[in-house]
This record gives sequence, structure tokens and C-alpha cells, in this order.
Amino acid sequence: MEDPVVGGYTPDKVALRRAFSLGYNVDEEIRVIRQGQAFPATQVIPPTVSGHDPRLDGRKAYDPAAAKALLDRFGYRDRDGDGFRELPDGKPLVLKLASAPSAIDRQYDELRKRSADAIGLKLEFVKQKWPDLLKAARLGQIQMFTLGNINTTPEGFGFLGLLYGPNGGFSNLARFKLPEYDRLYEQARAMPLGPEREKVMQRMNELVTAYAPWNITVFRYENVLVQPWIGGYKYNGFTQHPWPYLDVDVAKRRAAGKS
Repeated sequence: MEDPVVGGYTPDKVALRRAFSLGYNVDEEIRVIRQGQAFPATQVIPPTVSGHDPRLDGRKAYDPAAAKALLDRFGYRDRDGDGFRELPDGKPLVLKLASAPSAIDRQYDELRKRSADAIGLKLEFVKQKWPDLLKAARLGQIQMFTLGNINTTPEGFGFLGLLYGPNGGFSNLARFKLPEYDRLYEQARAMPLGPEREKVMQRMNELVTAYAPWNITVFRYENVLVQPWIGGYKYNGFTQHPWPYLDVDVAKRRAAGKS
């Protein structure tokens, strides 16, 4: 959000970020790259955790025509005829996305590039090892970066903290700093669990949708394989290692041909 090209809170900068989201084919990511193991994200906080608003659909469905119209409206036009748009003041517009040199990242790069080309945005890639990218992101040296997040508690407050202004330089990699958002975060942090706190968190979700510091794409599925001879297992999306509560039915295991 501090980057001179994609950052900022003025309508033209918000429009650029929204257009980039509108022009990205999330459905193809799910179908081809993720092999169906995800579904479109609608907001910062995923389902099953507190703060998720099932009525809020902040998802920017794939609509390259709408993305082009939005860019045109705010002055991002191709002035020199090379197929790529310039900034409203006529200066070159180049988006730079950081990604790791892995096979899966190359697939994402290809989809991002096709999506950006289709709406006239020039996209280049900054390739480094993932730990180096994370370090650079914390230092504010990356224009755009793609990564996922997980939660370890049944409430979604941890996700919202990833955009809390004072966390810039650590967990707030987008360096999003909006006074209203920060005030609501501090307010919610001091409130007990309940409907009033949920309303505050949902308002924060709405602000993220409005200003688009993130291009939120998908919520991922988790697959768990449990053998029939395991007893005491109960799925919990927030407990990573439930081994102390498990038992093995030896007879079933032997019947299955396992020693």
C-alpha cells in the first residue's frame, strides 16, 4: 500500500487494484491448478470461524470486460499502441509480482500473466527463493506478493490482524494503514465474544473489500485420510496434531494385513 504504482487510497489506485482482481481468473485457478481443492473466497475471514459474514460477498468475479471499463474510467489507457496501458499521467505502468522458482509458482505465474495481458496490464515477475521473498516483503521491498494464511483458533480475529496498521513490517505485509480499520481492530480486541464483536469484525471485512489491499482468491480445502483401525479420531480444523487422543484397533489392523 506504500508502493507508488499499486499502493495508495485514492480512487484511481483502488480502481487499479480492483481491476487487477476482476481480471484474474479464479475459477481457472481452482479447476486447473488446485484440481478442485478450493472454492472462491468472499472476504478475509473464512467460513466456520467467528467474524465470517455469510451475507457478504466481496468476491470480484472474473469479468475482464468490467476490469477494462474500470481502467478506462480512471485514465489507465494504452497511449502508445503497444498493447499495454499507461498510468493516468502517461508514465509507464508495470506491475511486478514476486514469486518463488517452484513448478507450482510457474503455473500461477502463467495464469496471472494471461489474465493481466487480457486487460492490458503489463506484468513482470521477481523470482527469488521464498524465504528471501518473505524477508523482502517485511521490509516493504516488494510491490506484490502471493501467499496463503492459516488460523489456529476457532475465531477469525487473527486474519484481521494481518491488516492492522501497527503490524506493518511484520505480519501486515501489505502495509495497509487505514485509521477506521485500526480503530475497529482495537475496539474488537477489547470486546467479549458475541454478536456486537462480530458486527465490528464484519465492518472490517467490508473495508478490506472496499479498499482492496489484498486480491483475495480462494479458501482451500483440507483433506484428511484416516485408516479404519484408528479409534478416537475427531476432525478439528484448529488442532494440528491430535495424536494423544488416538488409539489403534490391533485386530482391525491385523485383519487388513498390517503388522
